[in-house]
Amino acid sequence: MDPVLLALLVVSLVSAAGFGGFAWHLLREERRRSDARVAALAAAIDSTTPSAPTPGISDMFAAQPSAAAQGNPLIKAAVGVVMAVVLIVVVASMNRGPEAPGDPGTASASTSAPASAPLELISMRHTREGQTLTVSGLVRNPRAGANATRVTAVILTFNRAGAFVSSARAPLDFTTLEPGGESPFVVTVPAAGDVGRYRVSFRTETGVVRHVDRRSSDSTRLSAARLQ
Repeated sequence: MDPVLLALLVVSLVSAAGFGGFAWHLLREERRRSDARVAALAAAIDSTTPSAPTPGISDMFAAQPSAAAQGNPLIKAAVGVVMAVVLIVVVASMNRGPEAPGDPGTASASTSAPASAPLELISMRHTREGQTLTVSGLVRNPRAGANATRVTAVILTFNRAGAFVSSARAPLDFTTLEPGGESPFVVTVPAAGDVGRYRVSFRTETGVVRHVDRRSSDSTRLSAARLQ
């Protein structure tokens, strides 16, 4: 926890305990005074023998909430201070975001880390043997990229009408693809007699890995091929 928030929390708890004890002390003193007044009135009544009930005497002994407990401004102030401190702690914890790393003693702005460069598809070709389709290619991790581990090539196949048929996958030949490194891949798709085209993508255990098609100048087109 942040030291400032921890200090505010400790102060709020101590303040709450202190004001709670103070309020409890006020209520106890008020109850003691009330009991003393009741005892004094009872003694005064016992010393006389009135012929008829004195109006208002029974009302004195009726259970009534203590006026000091209800309207004491100190108790209200104590409750208000505790609520204000708790509110400050909550607002500070919500508004305080993670700080970006920087040199000790200097303030630094929080910035999002830039995304690593996508993989690059250098080449891709396919061969057919009966009902089996084999797709092979070469993928490169650019020098500006990060280490890529356990990358899998995924082939999605579609029929000539554009409907999805099946998918197959296989890991790259190299388990770890360092920045600037290249790795071939080979994916075999069985029962691909009705396949009219296919598309390649790359994944790791955490999800899809972005890539661009470097086989042509247009790096935004789909990494796909149509079967002849």
